[in-house]
Amino acid sequence: MVLWIGFAALTAAVIAVITRPLLSARVQAAASRQADLAVYRDQMAEIEAERARGLIEAAEAESARAELGRRVLAVAGSGQGDDTGTTGIGERYRSWVSVASAVLIALAGAGVYLSLGAPDLPSKPHAARLTTPNQNATVADLIGRVEAELRAHPEDGRGWDVLAPVYLRLQRFAEAANAYAQAIRLQGESPKRLAGFAEATILDNDGIVTEPARKAYQRLLESQPDFAEARFWLAVALEQDGKGDAAADAYRALLASAPEDARWKEVVAQRLATVTRQPVEAGNENKAEDKTAAVQPNGLPESSETPRGPSAADIAAAQSMTAEQRSQFISQMVTQLAARLEQKPDDLAGWIRLVRAYTVLGRKDDALAALDRARKTFPDGSENRAALDGLAVELGLGT
Repeated sequence: MVLWIGFAALTAAVIAVITRPLLSARVQAAASRQADLAVYRDQMAEIEAERARGLIEAAEAESARAELGRRVLAVAGSGQGDDTGTTGIGERYRSWVSVASAVLIALAGAGVYLSLGAPDLPSKPHAARLTTPNQNATVADLIGRVEAELRAHPEDGRGWDVLAPVYLRLQRFAEAANAYAQAIRLQGESPKRLAGFAEATILDNDGIVTEPARKAYQRLLESQPDFAEARFWLAVALEQDGKGDAAADAYRALLASAPEDARWKEVVAQRLATVTRQPVEAGNENKAEDKTAAVQPNGLPESSETPRGPSAADIAAAQSMTAEQRSQFISQMVTQLAARLEQKPDDLAGWIRLVRAYTVLGRKDDALAALDRARKTFPDGSENRAALDGLAVELGLGT
């Protein structure tokens, strides 16, 4: 009912705006004529007063009165039919146009709504959606229920634990990372929660392995030291930090401990080849692309105990880039990291990663500029400033 009242009010407002000039034309014209007649009367009285004082001759006064008389007659004649009905045709025309406009606007609006809208669809308030039976509820309805429950009971760790993977599948990465963090805080750490938090954080940061993600994977390896996903992303973190030799060693160790039938070995081998700038064995590149296209989304054998991880197909696609494409890809990641640090300049790990990346890319001037901005962020004598000074010495960027 409220919706239809709104439609009616909107239609009335549009009709009023459109027809107002037509309906008010006569009133405006009459007001204008009355104003002209009042001016002419004042001028006539002024002429008579000047003649009485002897300021103008009688002949001049008579001529002026005659001219004003002609003007008065002209103005009076222009509105002669307003009260007598002789100009009723124009008035009736304006009235019919006003009525026709009102009817056409209402009919056009109703026609558009009937053709594009759904007038027979029953209303469904938010409260009603929250009480829809599960078998009839959409994913959005179910998420809305959990979110409403968490707003009322934010310490419900189980609710956060249920919502986090849903956010991740819907690519709402920032919300997924927060939900996993809340679940970890309230329910404690588990391989699934740690891996989910790390993955969501990495995806939310455009593929950059941030310090929180790195720590989550390190905690995961304490309980599952052979967990391949965590080992892989920690190796990627080393690569992003510019520690190519350490990253290569991590990739080699991952390959050495991989099962013979692991479907992600070729992906890691290509990553190792990229780091070491060595060609992959003949035939392996196409083999990797063929195999990774059919693996699970995390590139690992499916298991109820294995948390969902990064896309092996995406990693393989990155490895199949040409040298120029790969360089552009890396430069884009570095640019995104620099932009993020402009917004969050207190991220020491981010500054270290950015300076190392610039150095590896041979962009020494950019590395020096980033190091200078980082030093200005942290006060002299602090541990962060000392870490930056040590980084400068290590990379040969001065002291």
